[in-house]
Amino acid sequence: MADVAAPAALTLLAVAYAVGVDHAWDRAGRGRVIRVEQVGAFVAGLLALLIATVGPLDARAHVSLTAHMAQHVLLLMVAAPLLVAGAAVPALLWALPARPRRHALAGWRRLARSHGGLGWMAWTAGAIVVQSAAMWLWHLPGPFQAALRHPVLHGAEHLTLVVTAMVFWWAAAAGRRDRLGAAVLAVFIAALPGTGLGAALTLANHPWYGMYIRPGALADQQMAGVVMWAVGGFVYVIAAAVLFARWMASLEASMPPGSFARVEAAK
Repeated sequence: MADVAAPAALTLLAVAYAVGVDHAWDRAGRGRVIRVEQVGAFVAGLLALLIATVGPLDARAHVSLTAHMAQHVLLLMVAAPLLVAGAAVPALLWALPARPRRHALAGWRRLARSHGGLGWMAWTAGAIVVQSAAMWLWHLPGPFQAALRHPVLHGAEHLTLVVTAMVFWWAAAAGRRDRLGAAVLAVFIAALPGTGLGAALTLANHPWYGMYIRPGALADQQMAGVVMWAVGGFVYVIAAAVLFARWMASLEASMPPGSFARVEAAK
C-alpha cells in the first residue's frame, strides 16, 4: 500500500494542476494567469518529487542515510522552489468547482495582499523559523526513526518538509521585484539551519540514528552531512544567484532608456 501512495498522490497532483491550468486558460486565455514557463517549472518540480519519493532513491533511503539526506535536499531545495515558481497553489485553486473556487481565489488574493509592505518581512521571517523548525524536528533521532518505521508518518514528514519550504520560497521570492535584493539575503539566512544540521552530522563522533547502525554507519552519516551541508548549500547559492540576476534585470528595466549604458561608460 505504501508503495503506491506516493505515485498516486503525485498523479493526483499532476491531474489537479492540469485541470486548474485548463480552467484558468479557458477563462483568461492561454498563457494568462498561469504562464507557460510556470507550467514548465511545475513539471520540473513534479519530476523532482518523483525522483525523491519513487524509485531507487527512495528504496535506498531506507538503508543509507546519505540517500535519505539527498531525498530531503531534493524536497526542500529543488522541488519546493520549482513548485512555487510553477504557481502550484493558484493552479490547484483554479481546479476547484466554480463556487468554492471563487471563495478560494478571493482568499488567496487577500493572502497575497498581506505579503505586501512590512508584511513581506513578517512572512519571510516567520517562514524561515517554521521551515527551520520542521527541518530540525524531523531530523531529531526520535521523529526521524519513527518516520522510517511508519509509512504514514514518513509521508507526513515529506509533506511537512515540502509545504514549509514552499511557504518560505513563496514568502521570500514572490511578489514585487524591488524586494528581490532583500530576498537574496533571506535565502542566505534560510540556508544557515541546513548548514548547521549538515555540519552537526558531519562532525559527530557517533551515529545519531540506531536504525542506520551497521558497519560504516559513521562514514555514511558524515557523507549525509556533506550532502546537506555542501550540496544543499550550493543549491541555495544557485537560488540566490538567480534572484540576484532577476533583481539586476529589474533595476535595468526600470532605468530610463540609455541610462544604464551611460552609467557603464562613466566608470
